[in-house]
Amino acid sequence: MSPTITVAVCTRDRAEVLAEALAALLAEVGGVPGVEVLVVDNGSADGTAALLADLDEVRAVCEPVPGLSAARNRALAESAADWIVYLDDDAFVWPGWLAALRGAISRPGVVLVGGPIEPRFPTPPPAWFDPASVRRTFGPEGPLPDAAARRGFSGGNLAVRRDALEAVGGFDPALGMVAGRLGLGEETEMAGRLFDRFGNATWHAPAMGADHLEPAWKQRPGYVARRAFVNGRQAWRYADGGRGRQAGFSALKAGKQTAEGLARLAGAAVRPRLLHGAIRGLATGAGAAVGVARALRGE
Repeated sequence: MSPTITVAVCTRDRAEVLAEALAALLAEVGGVPGVEVLVVDNGSADGTAALLADLDEVRAVCEPVPGLSAARNRALAESAADWIVYLDDDAFVWPGWLAALRGAISRPGVVLVGGPIEPRFPTPPPAWFDPASVRRTFGPEGPLPDAAARRGFSGGNLAVRRDALEAVGGFDPALGMVAGRLGLGEETEMAGRLFDRFGNATWHAPAMGADHLEPAWKQRPGYVARRAFVNGRQAWRYADGGRGRQAGFSALKAGKQTAEGLARLAGAAVRPRLLHGAIRGLATGAGAAVGVARALRGE
């Protein structure tokens, strides 16, 4: 008997794109025995409630506490399935996604499964923007290398065995998006706890892919820099050991990213896409430098 599956889509004020994403998802899994689609509405004030009320194949719940981690934990509490799959509300699953997922989760001992994510650009990105920066690929089919397994997969296309996720306490509500505030890293931090508890129990399923919407506002220098800064600022959270080790990790990251950013900046006049890497490197380095103090304080 195949493991049962809850496909959880957490959303907030994204009714239009949610409708498209759910249409793609239901075309793949709608009516399949043992698979439910659960949408967690994290306080939407647009037409999300009306959209969900018209979808008989979708179970909808509301999570009033703002934050993507809170919404994901609500999905965990609501599910009785063997596996929970987390999809972004602007992710469009590929044909064959379910078959690839089922093949991966049927493997003995696996607790964390992920697939690739390819960008979907509504308009062509600017010349300085590197499209490869928003691709998520994880190598050949099979378990990730140990270092990568500790970081896990992108949370936009991620499957976790429910009892394993419960055993490590779900997602950290201090991490991730909260309403309009940019936050990152909740799936990475969770993957580290799974690794500590279960070892390398990952599986990458290359055919379990999804396209992810990349709107024009995400291709602006300010957004790229802000996202990179937030990523660098919390890097110490993923280092093993005490405060000194975590601060040292962030200090090394700050130096490395800043050096790489400066090197790319020097070549950007000849190769415009290097400007993207320069912005990311310099902003990540600045964030990691701030993270050193946070690590020492144990925030």
